Amino acid sequence: MKVAVQFFVVFTILATAYSASSTWGERNSTDTVILNKNVVYPALANRNQTVYFEIPQSFYSLFQYQTNSKVISIIYLQDQFKNSSGPVNTLLWGGPGLTYATIQMQTQSSVGLNVTFRVYGK
Repeated sequence: MKVAVQFFVVFTILATAYSASSTWGERNSTDTVILNKNVVYPALANRNQTVYFEIPQSFYSLFQYQTNSKVISIIYLQDQFKNSSGPVNTLLWGGPGLTYATIQMQTQSSVGLNVTFRVYGK
């Protein structure tokens, strides 16, 4: 019986450590939401995908270039797939303490992407 309990505890720890959700930074009580966005990409058969996400999202509109003047405190990436088939997340540049960040997400083979970004700052 003890072996079964120990196995269950070790399996739970490993499953938690492997989860595809990521967090960088620490949230303060004075922080507000800078960005709250869901990113979805469909699966490609027998291929993995590498997706880059930038804060602020860099794109040119007809009249202005989007910028961010708020300092990032924390970045949450929450995998919306409940079977831990989400991406491997890497913070490449920027992040907490700065006004920008670039995150790389690499999916598993034949699995899509469904991640919610929540960024707090002040």
